[in-house]
Amino acid sequence: MTGAAMTTRSDTADVDVLTLVLPLRAKDGLSLPDFYDYWLNAHVTLPPRFPGISSIWLHAVSFDAQTWPQIAAVSSRPAAKDEFHGVPEAAFATSDGLAAFQAASGLQMDDGVNFLAEQIAYASLDGHTRTEIDRTDEPAPDGHDTWVRHLLFLRRRPEVTVEALRRFIVEELVPALTASPEVLKVRRHLFEPVEVTLDHPGVGMWKPEDRQYQAAVEVVVTDAAGLARLEGSKMWTTLASSVAHHCQAVHAARVTRCITTKSQGRITVAGVRGVAAADVIHRLGADNQRQPAVSALFLPTD
Repeated sequence: MTGAAMTTRSDTADVDVLTLVLPLRAKDGLSLPDFYDYWLNAHVTLPPRFPGISSIWLHAVSFDAQTWPQIAAVSSRPAAKDEFHGVPEAAFATSDGLAAFQAASGLQMDDGVNFLAEQIAYASLDGHTRTEIDRTDEPAPDGHDTWVRHLLFLRRRPEVTVEALRRFIVEELVPALTASPEVLKVRRHLFEPVEVTLDHPGVGMWKPEDRQYQAAVEVVVTDAAGLARLEGSKMWTTLASSVAHHCQAVHAARVTRCITTKSQGRITVAGVRGVAAADVIHRLGADNQRQPAVSALFLPTD
């Protein structure tokens, strides 16, 4: 919807009790094309079908493609052993829903070993996840927009407390980005320390504290020229200095595609049939394939 008039939207709905942000690292020896093919066309149809999970967004990411402004004395990219290739985001509206998902999702967990070396589950509780602004008019993107989208993973400096980092993000970083005319969307997550609550047999699920992140911020900008204007602004010069004071790392994962497989309890075509099928339906304009009655043919019945 890059040509549509844009409206400003921020969170007004009930707050989710839990949002999981899950960096995925491809299985050793598996090519990235095979990783994306399996994740987006085989594994992708499992999570939306389980009860309790409200919304799922899939971010295919690349550090090679990152264009976010770098800041002196702040790491902009993980070490090779810590790089990741995809980032699902899953939202749970209620505690009962989370419990229902955990009880029912064993088949999904067993599937991880087929394509994953590592999955780290960062938990953001209650109001710690918030969309501050969204002018994209795409609350459930289907992977075909042309925005410049990054996920910024923040790691605090050792002398900066978690509380101080959170205060900086909420009171300074996010408001400054939200006020920029170049920025279309800002969504932030404040993470708890990593605890292994999901069980993917054969998949790494934990990192030492000094290699964990304490927050992530999704920033969507109009285009490359808009990002250049943001970088050249007085606001960014001031903000970058404060970022450097608080963060030893801002690992900017460029989102090459953002795809929704479930939105507010509704499974999308990509969630029902896989991304490749959804892509060809989009490309050919086969709108009849989007009808709920068609998707119902692929979904289990009680």
